[in-house]
Amino acid sequence: MDVILKKRMKEHVVEFWEKTQDEEIQKLFPFSIESLEESIKLYKESLKDEALSYGKVIYYGNKYIGDIWCYGIDEINEKMAMLSIVIFEKELWGKGIATQATKDFIKEVFSKYKIDKIGAFTYAFNYRSIGLLEKIG
Repeated sequence: MDVILKKRMKEHVVEFWEKTQDEEIQKLFPFSIESLEESIKLYKESLKDEALSYGKVIYYGNKYIGDIWCYGIDEINEKMAMLSIVIFEKELWGKGIATQATKDFIKEVFSKYKIDKIGAFTYAFNYRSIGLLEKIG
């Protein structure tokens, strides 16, 4: 499968914001960011050495299709982080792309940070997300 994780750039933040304003996507994912400006600010903060978040963009077939990131990274007390993934190209849902991206990303996160576990949550009606979380353990 042609899934590649790449470094997140400002242009990705802008495209992600635009694509995730879709009503169906908004219902499935618990977004807390309320503006593009806030998204860009958080992106800039994630670039700092002391950042508590880390993310990548997901490419499939040379096309940017979503983001995956960890937030609330705690290497001292809980030794854990929380995971989020959004594939905004809906025609690619259910094809195993998120599973492959998540497996690759989790390997990278565990090698980059001194954590023992990764947590995640989703809505009870987001069956694809539940399935993904079950597959990756």
